[in-house]
Amino acid sequence: MKKTKIALTILTAALLAGCSTTSESVRSAKSESELFEFSGNQSYVSAHNANPADAKNQAEGLKSEWWKESSFYHIWVKSFSDSDGDGCGDINGITQNLPYIQETLGCDGIWLSPIFDCAGKGTSASTNMHGYDTVDYYSLNKLFGSEADLDNLIAECHKRGMQLIFDFVPNHTSSEHPWFKDSQKGGQYRDWYMWSASKLSWTPMGNPNTWFENKGSYYYGAFGGGMPDLNYRNYEVREEMKNVVRYWLNRGFDGLRIDAAIYLVEEQGKYGNTAETHKWFKELRAELDKYESPKFMISETWIVNDRSSLDEYLGNGTEFHAVFDFDQGTPVIDSISRSKDSLASSIRANPASNQGYGTFLGNHDEYAGRFATTFGSDRKKINLATALSLLRPTIPFIYYGNEIGQKESSMGGDLRLRGPFLWDMAEEEKSQFNSTLNLNHTILSLRKKYPSIFTAGKVNKLASKLNSLVAYELSGSDGSILCVYNLSDSAVASASFTGVAQTSSLSLLMGDSEAPLPTFSGNSVTVQNLAPYAFRVYFLGKSGLQNLYDDEEFVSSEKYVAANDKSPVYIPAESMYLRGSMNGWGGTKMRRTVDKKTGDVIWMCNYTFDAAQNIEFKFCINDGPVWGANWGTATGANLSCSVDKGTYLFQFNETKQTNSVSRQ
Repeated sequence: MKKTKIALTILTAALLAGCSTTSESVRSAKSESELFEFSGNQSYVSAHNANPADAKNQAEGLKSEWWKESSFYHIWVKSFSDSDGDGCGDINGITQNLPYIQETLGCDGIWLSPIFDCAGKGTSASTNMHGYDTVDYYSLNKLFGSEADLDNLIAECHKRGMQLIFDFVPNHTSSEHPWFKDSQKGGQYRDWYMWSASKLSWTPMGNPNTWFENKGSYYYGAFGGGMPDLNYRNYEVREEMKNVVRYWLNRGFDGLRIDAAIYLVEEQGKYGNTAETHKWFKELRAELDKYESPKFMISETWIVNDRSSLDEYLGNGTEFHAVFDFDQGTPVIDSISRSKDSLASSIRANPASNQGYGTFLGNHDEYAGRFATTFGSDRKKINLATALSLLRPTIPFIYYGNEIGQKESSMGGDLRLRGPFLWDMAEEEKSQFNSTLNLNHTILSLRKKYPSIFTAGKVNKLASKLNSLVAYELSGSDGSILCVYNLSDSAVASASFTGVAQTSSLSLLMGDSEAPLPTFSGNSVTVQNLAPYAFRVYFLGKSGLQNLYDDEEFVSSEKYVAANDKSPVYIPAESMYLRGSMNGWGGTKMRRTVDKKTGDVIWMCNYTFDAAQNIEFKFCINDGPVWGANWGTATGANLSCSVDKGTYLFQFNETKQTNSVSRQ
């Protein structure tokens, strides 16, 4: 009876999806306004229909807002741990290393990079397989293992009291997805994507080249022609993508991170942060709320310096449970790099009891480089950044490798952020009391000891006459802590801060055991004997804990000098292409030359433009729909310039990582 019911559901879905006639399905919008009309069958049911009542492998005994007290480990699956020796990290490699994640590091949540089947797998594990080009939302990427391997990982996480969330990419599919291939031919999925009879100039990220030609029509792809946007004004798409989430939550996942959330539904003249986008996410949140085991949803809403737009995605508790706060990470690195407090407005607490901010110092994307590279492997600076990031009342996300001070790989572009995890380095870090790994473990344990301070705590930023000093109080029902930081390379004998709350006693939690305890006078506190790049944590009251971490030694008038650090080994490329797929270009092969005087490897090619325009481009080691190692600016972002009609010479000095564009 059950099999018959499933078969009927699938048959019904197929009939509903294919109900349009051929003449209707090949249509392209003749006017831009047509693109904003709703379409699709409102009775649509997915062929993979998933009902929350049928959920399996679920976590038991979770608090309704368990994520507030969690610390997440962000794993790039391809690079973390290879259990079978095929050169590609996998699911079993993660399962085998759960003790490292939970016990050695101290995280109880895991965020997996995209695990669905994707187009960019290539023929070997060395390709740039990022996974954001989905070809099947219901299948696991086989390079990562089997469906049974995934079920086992989920079960093992739950046995340990750990939670697992997956990376969901709802904005676009790969151009290799069967839906899009059918859409190109004018089939039943034609209206699952946006087609126009003319090329439009939509600028979701400031780039007007987002419409791509196919057999006389144009389709929309905010992230390039290889990843066409789904049409969320089609009811079938809205339901199908909600069903994808239900399908994986039913398998046992405890939540999801949503990629590129702001670009989901476009409005005329507005291509991000639209009302209809918020409406769909509220619909999705309602689906999560149907589960008996509480689920968690966090968004990648890359919004900078616009708190109101960011907080809108929380929906006052009806949309996302949490949003990534991109404003809280880079000021940490910037403050240490410049020995100057850039944190004045960026230490923000979770906004409400049922809403949170996800904070981090780096990830797989071009948000920031690995900070161990930025700081030249200087452990003092790395540990200071770690403390500044984790000692705040938000939800911490630690990108794999950052907890051991791993540097970037020698590859270009964002591939440098996705190198293999250095397990030998992790073993060394375990044995060193003052290692970055042990510091992460110590602070994550402290967060568990005082949950209210780090989940619902209030921030009181103190004032200092020296802009190289930072101090703030965090207060919750468990008590209050005082955090003090020296951002400079000079020792400070006495540091005074104003705006502090009074206390009758305090105790040292982290820092120099030999230093005198702070003294209070009115609304000011004075901390003595701060070493260069040192930090202290005090409990305002009696904590009952011994000093948890002491890696500080004060020497009067000391000037800190970092140890020399070797640069990454330079590995020359075998080929190079000028690529501007974000501008609708193909790849242009470059010719390799060697400067006779310097020995520098230089690549060059000519490119002719039909009209004056602003362009974006990169240099890439391969051609085709999948990016290989690529180079842009110093941070890996796209290069850009303005050109006139005519031929230009593009040159890329691979040795020095510099480039030039000149008119011929």
